[in-house]
Amino acid sequence: MSKTSPQIFMPFIRLNRQHTAPLYSQLYEQVKQAIFNGHLKAGERMPATRTLAQELLVSRNSVFQAYEQLMLEGFLEGKKGDGTYVMQLDNVQRAPATAHAPQKKRTALADTVQYKDASLSDAILLGDSSLEPPLPFQSCVMDMQHFPIKVWARIAAGIYRNLHRMYLGYLDTQGYLPLRQALADYLRVNRSIVCSPDQVLIVNGSRQAINLAAQLLLKKGDQCWMEDPGYRSARAALTRWGGAVCPVPLTGYGLDIDYGIQHYPDARLAYVTPSHQYPIGGTLPLNERLKLLQWAAKHQMWILEDDYDSEFRYNGRPVPALKGLDDKGHVIYIGTFSKVLFPALRIGYMVLPAAEMARQFKKLKSTIDRQSPVIDQAIVAQFMQEGHFARHLRKMRALYRKQQDELLQLLEKHVSKYINIAPSDTGIHLIGWLKQSCNMDLLLQKAAAAGIIVQPVSDYTIRFKQPQGLLLGFTGFRKTEIEEAVLKLKRVLAGM
Repeated sequence: MSKTSPQIFMPFIRLNRQHTAPLYSQLYEQVKQAIFNGHLKAGERMPATRTLAQELLVSRNSVFQAYEQLMLEGFLEGKKGDGTYVMQLDNVQRAPATAHAPQKKRTALADTVQYKDASLSDAILLGDSSLEPPLPFQSCVMDMQHFPIKVWARIAAGIYRNLHRMYLGYLDTQGYLPLRQALADYLRVNRSIVCSPDQVLIVNGSRQAINLAAQLLLKKGDQCWMEDPGYRSARAALTRWGGAVCPVPLTGYGLDIDYGIQHYPDARLAYVTPSHQYPIGGTLPLNERLKLLQWAAKHQMWILEDDYDSEFRYNGRPVPALKGLDDKGHVIYIGTFSKVLFPALRIGYMVLPAAEMARQFKKLKSTIDRQSPVIDQAIVAQFMQEGHFARHLRKMRALYRKQQDELLQLLEKHVSKYINIAPSDTGIHLIGWLKQSCNMDLLLQKAAAAGIIVQPVSDYTIRFKQPQGLLLGFTGFRKTEIEEAVLKLKRVLAGM
């Protein structure tokens, strides 16, 4: 193993300082269990003792003790000058990693209905499907100045040079196998999701994933929990396929699960963004995640987990996905490359509870677009396999955190008289809460005339109104561009 082998992340490690067991013993047990259940694989390089001690806020000696015991028992091996690695366990039976779907199965597609959702105006829906110009404060502009274009171009050129070796006919609708394998490895290490490539379905972005789930799992009139405020395209998909959207308000950390249970106990599906609530922010804590999973298991409710930008977490350790905690097979995980690479790529993915369910989704997708473009999938797969994806994410986390800090400083300096704003632990946008109410339509018109894009929080609400606020994207622009935009925003706010 090369000395340059990257150290893995272990977001699934959780030490309880109130527990009677010593911290080194808890760490030992959790690492051993992670090897058994497949979270850690043979040949992977463990974090350095100093690094792990800092992440877990424990003494380095506690990590030493855990590592030493694991090496004595043959779970880890130390390589002089090259770190500590997971050993191959030839004679140990691993715990099964596949989950089971709920007992209430649907074999037929949900009824197709004509609908008109009055809570989603034509203007909003049209805006969601129109050209999004790269203007300051737009919340989905990726920083392509720092994208590894040369690496991407080299990989693409190599694939095109060898195009004659690829099968370019009708391929597996489920997706390019090497990409699904790379995603399974990535999700295991970074999101604590243990799955097989057979559980992964490649889709054309998260919107297609949500539509597939709504079409396959819902029948007309099925109640669906929806975060309020929440993602408009998810709301549109649920209503399009017959779902009755049930607005659930937010707490300080995300979906108010107690409210959903009390008011909509018969819901068939819940749409959630637990790692970074969209658009307000907040991360659903462990006890609330477990409550949601227990309710879903008891009441046969599906959970759509939209994990749209959790890779960009700036403070604290990575938060495991809700899917990683699901041992009953009720969570359908949705991921996308739109935020971590670029939106025009149009590659997303789903992780289904079991391979059989993935095949049902595959059949439905085949009636829509047959397959996602294989060449783009091949480029992404090689980009991940060669380690460029992980390096790119590390680089962009540091860059986006810096860009957020710069925007916060500029907003504090120039517009603190008009808005309250706080840093975000995750994501690529901030919320600026207006200190005084105003005519929002007029504000948006003036902002557009000034050449900046701000999105009102009110566009995302259904029933539970929020104070007036603006979404402010902070990625993809140079500091001078953002400073100029903040001054334009100041003039707009001053004129209200």
